[in-house]
Amino acid sequence: MKTLHYLKTIALFFLLLTNHALSAQCFTKIAAGFDYSIAIKADGTLWAWGDNSNGNLGDGTTTNKNVPTQIGTATNWQSISAGSGHSVAIKSDGTLWAWGKNQYGQLGNGTTIYKLFPSQIGTATNWKSIRTGENFSVAIKTDGTLWAWGDNSYGNLGDGTTTNKNVPTQIGTATNWQSITSGYSHNLAIKTDGTLWSWGSNNYGQLGDGTTIDKHVPTQIGTATNWQSISAGSVHSIAIKTNNSFWSWGSNDFGQLGDGTNIVRNVPTQIGIATNWHSVISNNAHTLALKTDSTLWACGLNNFGQLGDGTTVNKNVPTTIGTATNWQSVSAGLWHTLALKTDGSLWAWGYNGNGALGDGTSFDEYVPTAIECPVSLTDTPFVDKASVVVFPNPAKDQITLTFTETPSPFQVSISDGLGKTVFSQSYSAQNNVTIATATFSKGVYYLTVSNQDYKQIQKLCID
Repeated sequence: MKTLHYLKTIALFFLLLTNHALSAQCFTKIAAGFDYSIAIKADGTLWAWGDNSNGNLGDGTTTNKNVPTQIGTATNWQSISAGSGHSVAIKSDGTLWAWGKNQYGQLGNGTTIYKLFPSQIGTATNWKSIRTGENFSVAIKTDGTLWAWGDNSYGNLGDGTTTNKNVPTQIGTATNWQSITSGYSHNLAIKTDGTLWSWGSNNYGQLGDGTTIDKHVPTQIGTATNWQSISAGSVHSIAIKTNNSFWSWGSNDFGQLGDGTNIVRNVPTQIGIATNWHSVISNNAHTLALKTDSTLWACGLNNFGQLGDGTTVNKNVPTTIGTATNWQSVSAGLWHTLALKTDGSLWAWGYNGNGALGDGTSFDEYVPTAIECPVSLTDTPFVDKASVVVFPNPAKDQITLTFTETPSPFQVSISDGLGKTVFSQSYSAQNNVTIATATFSKGVYYLTVSNQDYKQIQKLCID
């Protein structure tokens, strides 16, 4: 098995040398669930992969997928969140959608029936942001109101009860909620005045109020008014203030607080003295953070390589991951991690038993591994009557296009993975076309043949 994994790694290395261009300018939003992943491409399409046992991928099945799989053909997805077995999303028209597991009403559709496809929740068109906990969902509308639904065992919905809700339920009357994050059964939120609030389960002090007592309504934490960003792990919490300092509290069994110890903290505790932290993300028991120089850092549980440092050794202080300085955003699953670079390329590492990394295998990865950018269904409207064969492919100095049927006048264009057109030419009706490619850089390109009646897109490799 180790030999096979080694060979696969070598093969992947060479594949990435030619396929890197395909990853660029691909995904814009990512969300790592417990053992699956969902993402939105730059064209607004929705994609998912990994464990699908609850229909949480949204493709109409309960079959796992180990590569990014397009969900429907809609091109107006805007934001996403992935939970333990249910997914929620908002479209650019402000509508709310959910699918997957629903035994506690976490989909918000008034039932406890699972959904295998994205299903619209209500008719409101003013949803702004959404987050998923273990079996519940929380959201903020554009008017600054806070809403929650699903499992409420620990008061994690924040409505003052422990009664489950199967439709979005407004929490309090405040209209100044700015951002929210959910853990296993607790929530953190920031208001527009920079104050920090939390509620739900508090057995490890993850609410940060100095106790281990659950809270059933949003409770202010301290008096600081300079909280900027927050993230909740299963039973720990992390945050950054406007001065770019890093804070954490809650469970610390695996060093996920990053303070160099395994001591539980029940109040926000500053980590180090650095003031160049930009954003933080956590899930389960591992923590990731980006600095203002776009470097990536991680600490906590590392049993499947989810920290990305090439080992499976836990870290109790933030540890730099590689040397790249172009990380843009990161998302943490139960035991895997997704991240985007500033060029739009997607990277994944950690546990991959059910295909959550999206690299087409079930092998775990201990370092960030590039995931090839898929082609959207809406981008490839093939028409049989003008099928074209490209030879050779891979190519070096030139390629020849041969049509199985003589086409009417047509256009040929070739673009790289960044979407930059490197060749474009119109042709009259003819069966064969030769195009010089000697000046192309090595890599993977998209070749498009089209006229008013048809369009074909093929992958072209240049050696």
